[in-house]
Amino acid sequence: MRVRTISLVALAVAVLIAVIAIAAAPAFAAAPPKPPIVKKYIRYGDGRKAQMIRYSRRHYGARQATYILRTPKAIVLHHTAGATWQAAWYTFNGNSAYNGEKPGVSAQFIIHKDGTIYQLMPLRYRARHCIGMNWKSFGIEFVQEYVSGKDGHWMDRQILRRTRQINAGVKLVRWLQARYGIRTRDVVGHATANRSRYFMDKTGQTNAAGDWYSAEVKAFRARL
Repeated sequence: MRVRTISLVALAVAVLIAVIAIAAAPAFAAAPPKPPIVKKYIRYGDGRKAQMIRYSRRHYGARQATYILRTPKAIVLHHTAGATWQAAWYTFNGNSAYNGEKPGVSAQFIIHKDGTIYQLMPLRYRARHCIGMNWKSFGIEFVQEYVSGKDGHWMDRQILRRTRQINAGVKLVRWLQARYGIRTRDVVGHATANRSRYFMDKTGQTNAAGDWYSAEVKAFRARL
């Protein structure tokens, strides 16, 4: 009888510990939903793929000689310096040499002022949007035109104040973070990319960009 009593007490204690553990366990939030995205692909045929392979070999080494974006772990924020998404799209689609190299500049996404998200290529493709980061990151361009006498800080603050545009950007970044395991510390600006732990360039090039400095990146991260 005494053995049975001890067994019942032990069982009760075990149940109590299990209940406490369940109550104390953190609640896991549901993964953020994919935001509405309009696919508007730029030309990325065999020629551009071959150019990206050669570019990647020069800048990231022989082991990275591919046009495929393997295990992306960072996101780089940009602004277009033009007033419309179409202007940026045509520039990216044109594939003109930049700094004497092809492929031309591009990004995976453009976000218009009205909050429309445009996807420019399959997410498994590399875009040439940021020196030292193309091998490991997505590029997101926010439409914001250049205004004479205003600097990059001012331009990015306009984006941060534009509710539909910035909310779309936050939703897109949250979704990419959840899908690819990208940490908030690895959401960087074009102007801060040189300090990223994923920055790598075999030619010694660095970014001298004027979009998304530390203060504005910090403000963006605070919304994630």
